[in-house]
Amino acid sequence: MALDEIDRQIIGELQIDSRISVADLADRINLGPSATSERLRRLRASGIVRRFTIELDPRAIGRQIDAFVDVRFATNYSPGLDFEAPELAAVVEATHLTGRYDLQLRVSATDVAELDRLLEALKDELGAVETNTRLILRTIEGFPRHPPLGD
Repeated sequence: MALDEIDRQIIGELQIDSRISVADLADRINLGPSATSERLRRLRASGIVRRFTIELDPRAIGRQIDAFVDVRFATNYSPGLDFEAPELAAVVEATHLTGRYDLQLRVSATDVAELDRLLEALKDELGAVETNTRLILRTIEGFPRHPPLGD
């Protein structure tokens, strides 16, 4: 689906406030509510807009340790790894990579003990042969951000 300027405006407004009502969104982009609703439906149906979500402050909910954990397995990573397993509850993002490591996990742990249990589970229960953990000191203002829409 090709994006026109109105679609870009809709996406821009949703990136600022995904809970905006269709009526308020229509006012902001100078389009009628019915037409705005239809465009929003098409953006969702096409997969361009995948979901509406909230962002939590990890520290406010007791998650004091943020880290990246690079993981290497003896054999290639299998997509069957169960990220719903209790020992992986602190994993908030997982990316399959090229290069030395198979996965990069972003972890939000309550404390060092939880991070340690996760690292042990990766090795003892899931077969990781190497991990590399880097603590996140802070996220740079303005990140993460959405990818540019392109032309």
